[in-house]
Amino acid sequence: MRELAARWMHPAAVPETLMGMRWVGDGLDVHSVSSSVRTMGAERREDILLAGVIGLAGLVEVTLGAVPGHALVANLSLLVMTAALIIRRLRPRTCLTLVLLALTVQSFLGVAVNAQLMTIPFILVAAYSVGAHLDRKASAIGLAIGTTLVSVAIAATGVGGSDYGFGLLLITGPWIAGVLVRARAGAEAEAVASAQRRTRRAADDERERIARELHDIVSHGLSAMVVQAAAAAELIDYSPEAARKAMHEVQATGAEAMLEMRHMLGLMRGGETAGRRPQPALDDVHELIAAEQAVGHSVSLSVQGTPRELPRGLALSIFRIVQESLTNVRKHASRSRCEVIITYTPVALQVEIIDDGGGRPQRPESPGFGIIGMSERARLYGGTLEAGPRLPDGSWVVRGRFPLEHHVGES
Repeated sequence: MRELAARWMHPAAVPETLMGMRWVGDGLDVHSVSSSVRTMGAERREDILLAGVIGLAGLVEVTLGAVPGHALVANLSLLVMTAALIIRRLRPRTCLTLVLLALTVQSFLGVAVNAQLMTIPFILVAAYSVGAHLDRKASAIGLAIGTTLVSVAIAATGVGGSDYGFGLLLITGPWIAGVLVRARAGAEAEAVASAQRRTRRAADDERERIARELHDIVSHGLSAMVVQAAAAAELIDYSPEAARKAMHEVQATGAEAMLEMRHMLGLMRGGETAGRRPQPALDDVHELIAAEQAVGHSVSLSVQGTPRELPRGLALSIFRIVQESLTNVRKHASRSRCEVIITYTPVALQVEIIDDGGGRPQRPESPGFGIIGMSERARLYGGTLEAGPRLPDGSWVVRGRFPLEHHVGES
């Protein structure tokens, strides 16, 4: 499809249409194809409408006697110019060449270049299209062709020297505007693409970090199973009850390890890292709060409902969410009061980190990478995460909610 487009369309026009389509495996994404086709159809309709309006205005001008004795030549010239504008996006350089060739031919046939006011919009649009829809080299060639043809048309009429300056201005002015518009659109597109790449990279990095943490948890579970199974083998002959208890421990530990392994599926595992240390759990939130209080921050912890034992991976994710939220409070609102609320219900666990907004500067509209990471952690365990201002008091809230039925049942 792309090769076919490149064969029939100018290369500069391909990225704006078919090159924007997404490819899935060896085929095209149907949604992106339909979107690109709709865009192409809309642009073609706009060009036809624009060409028709200018052409109709030129026809009215000729009918009113703008070029007495040369009406037929002027009308044929308008027809060529109108047809040229229809392909101004697909073939910008051809469009400009046809417009100026028509102007040059009618000049040689006796129609002065300044006789028809409506030829000016044709030239302006065609020259702009060359600057806006072609790359730098092709656009420069188009400009050279345009300035040459307009100079020939003016020379054929035999008018004064000032008309050369005006003619060159008609070409170079809109061409420069088109080049600037193209450059700005390219910069904006690159900024959007760069932001998307940074977001994907942040999410990938967070997934890798989560995978490494879960690797530690699962490795701990498997090593515990080996130790418990070895103990059961030693006890089976002279203490069957103790051996049975050890095997129950093996079963429980294995079930939890299998649960963690299911959460790891689909994550991209990062490389091995040195300096591993035991990962924190939900109980360590108390120490985290105490550490914040020790350095003078106003942070409190409230636990509501009946606490229960959680899988280590889930507890670690909740701990990291609290930790990242408190880090954000330190960075953005160090003088505010912050409250951490952990609520247990029969079916879910909710964690809220609320600060009163004291001393907080205006937050940016786009989410930071810390929020992206917290969202990834919540999604990993089937939970949700919300982060944003709470109106009308202006406080900032991070709220994560995790379903517990499945996790607790397999702990």
